[in-house]
Amino acid sequence: MRTEDQISGLEAELASLRARMRVLVDGSPLGIFFDDTEDKCVFVNTTFCEMMELSEDEALGEGWARTVHPGDLRRLLDERARAVSEGVPLFRAEYRYVCASGRTGWVEEQTRPVHGPDGTLLGYVGTLAEITGRKNEERLQARHSEELEERVRERTAELLAQAGRLAEMNAALEVLLRKREEDREELERAVLANVRRRILPALERLDAACSGEVRGLLAEVRQGLDELTDPFRHRLSAACLDLTPAETRVAELIREGLSTKEIAARLGVGTSTIDTHRLGIRRKLGLDGRQANLRARLLSLGAS
Repeated sequence: MRTEDQISGLEAELASLRARMRVLVDGSPLGIFFDDTEDKCVFVNTTFCEMMELSEDEALGEGWARTVHPGDLRRLLDERARAVSEGVPLFRAEYRYVCASGRTGWVEEQTRPVHGPDGTLLGYVGTLAEITGRKNEERLQARHSEELEERVRERTAELLAQAGRLAEMNAALEVLLRKREEDREELERAVLANVRRRILPALERLDAACSGEVRGLLAEVRQGLDELTDPFRHRLSAACLDLTPAETRVAELIREGLSTKEIAARLGVGTSTIDTHRLGIRRKLGLDGRQANLRARLLSLGAS
């Protein structure tokens, strides 16, 4: 049996060990707590008390819960209870706190179950770490990301609106260009028709009635008119590149609506010659049979 002196020595040694452990625990930068098997707080260190602005007696039992933000308390208790029932080896949670002075912030809690040598559950040891600075930084980053996303959305909407306006402008420009091309073609057709139907016949009559120097002047006028109307005839010639010059000339007059006799009179040849040219034009354009309208085909080539 141990003597009273031995027992006193053991008690003194145990008291010294507890004192040293208390110094170590109180010197930790983390808040430290210990809960019993019923999840009731039975110990807190000095750091815990300073963080939550509670005395040790105020923090024991369920007193610590008075500092948890009311908006987070129910969630924290439910998550704790679920971790205990599921035997989670490490429980983590982040929640807000509100001290009696009005100071607020965020802490991260980590709790582990503690078992004896025989595996019996002794309770739960946990720590609290101040994370207010990190949460504020996360909030600032989130706000910055939201502002950036909003600017991106606004810029995207602006670009889409600009693209829509450009599309409308392009469509309007295409209409204007198409109308301008149609007007130009119409003007060319009108000028060419007037030259062929009115001016050239008048010049031919003058040429027949005059002689000498006047005929030379009329030849210059014809040359000038040819130079003026040659670009207008170019598209028809380009569409029918395999036509001979004579066939091209006949095709232009057919396109203007002149009959075989009128073309023969205009060119000073017989109608049989014009018929030969018409047959050659039809063959080269792939018009088989008399039912296919030659003038309609020539007009479509000129429009294209």
